[in-house]
Amino acid sequence: MMMSLQYEERKEAFYAGMFHLQMGYLHQRLCREPWWGMDYGFANFTMLKVIAKFAEGPRYDLDDLPWRKTLAGCWDVLMRCQAPAERTVFVEELWRRFGERWLRAYPCFESSLSQRPDYFGCFRYEHDSGDNSIILHFQNKEEPLSPLADPGKRRGDLRRIVQDVEARQLSVVRVRFDTWMNNLKAVQSLFPESFVRSLASAEEFPKGYGWWGQFVTREGGLHSRRAELLMTQGRFEFARLDGYCPWADFRTNLLA
Repeated sequence: MMMSLQYEERKEAFYAGMFHLQMGYLHQRLCREPWWGMDYGFANFTMLKVIAKFAEGPRYDLDDLPWRKTLAGCWDVLMRCQAPAERTVFVEELWRRFGERWLRAYPCFESSLSQRPDYFGCFRYEHDSGDNSIILHFQNKEEPLSPLADPGKRRGDLRRIVQDVEARQLSVVRVRFDTWMNNLKAVQSLFPESFVRSLASAEEFPKGYGWWGQFVTREGGLHSRRAELLMTQGRFEFARLDGYCPWADFRTNLLA
C-alpha cells in the first residue's frame, strides 16, 4: 500500500512537472516570437490538447468552439504576462485553470500509448498506405530499466515487426522513425547506414513525444537536468531527428 502511494505521488509530480515545463517554454517562445500566435502556441505546440482529448467531462475536437474559447482565455493570460519575468505568474495562472483536469487527463494519455496491444517489445508500427511506408513508434516497456541496455532485444523487436509486415503482406517501400532518440548511437545502431545518413532536424515547432519524450526518465519521472537546460537556456538537449530508409535496407539489416 505504501509503495503504491509513493508511486502515485511520483507520477503526479511528473505530470505536474511536465505541465510547468511545457507552459514555461511556451511563455519563453511567445515572449520572444509572438508571431507564433494562439493557434500554434496553445493548440499544436503544447500538450494542452491532452486535456481536450482525455480529461473527464466534455472532450473537444481542437476546432470546436468551446476549445477555441479555452485557447482565447489562455491568450488573455499571456497578454497580461508578456514580460519574461512574468513567466511564473503565467504558468501558475494556467495551472490554476487547468491543473486539476491535467492531472486526471495525463494518465489516460499515457495509457493510450502504453497499453496498446500492438507493441513488439518497445516498438510498434503503423502502415501508411498513401506512400507505402512503415512508421515506427517507441515506448519504454522496460521501465524502470533503460530500454537500450540490451540492443539485441530492440533488434529483436524490429525483426518481429518485419515478420509481421510480411505475414500481413503489406506493400512497403520505406521505413520512417521521427524522434529525439535518433540522436543516440544506441538507436542509430539498430538501423542501416542509409537511415543514419538520412537523419535531419525536424520542424522547429516542438510537439508530441518525438520532442518531449526526452524529458521522461527511464523510471517514468521528469528528467530534471534536461528540464533545467530548457528553462534556463531555452533549448532542448536533443532536437527531434527525422529518419527514413528503404524497406529493403531495413529488412536486410535485421535479417542478415
